[in-house]
Amino acid sequence: MIEGYKTEALTRLKTVRGHLDGVIDMVQAERYCPELMKQVAALQASLEKVNRLLLRNHLETCVSEAIQTGQGREKIDELMEALRFNSSLTDFRRLADVLDAPVGNGHCSAEVPRPAPEGG
Repeated sequence: MIEGYKTEALTRLKTVRGHLDGVIDMVQAERYCPELMKQVAALQASLEKVNRLLLRNHLETCVSEAIQTGQGREKIDELMEALRFNSSLTDFRRLADVLDAPVGNGHCSAEVPRPAPEGG
């Protein structure tokens, strides 16, 4: 895993763990439901950010390498299967977060040049 993505994912996950403990305490204290709903939404958003980091890392490393070695179809099929369970990753309004992050190096990294935009 690309070190920067790993660090960021772990930081976010540890924050989510602490936040979740707080929300559990709020439920036990019978806090007002709309307050709880806001906190659950915040947790979901944090987990979605982790998923986007994982997706970006996978695209930059394993998928890129697989494409270069002629094994791209298998990796793409695996990724498509995983995306079935991650509707937040297929929301194209958020896809820019994945595509616009800086490129790094990871365990199976291979930089693949991005195609030039059409008409340009």
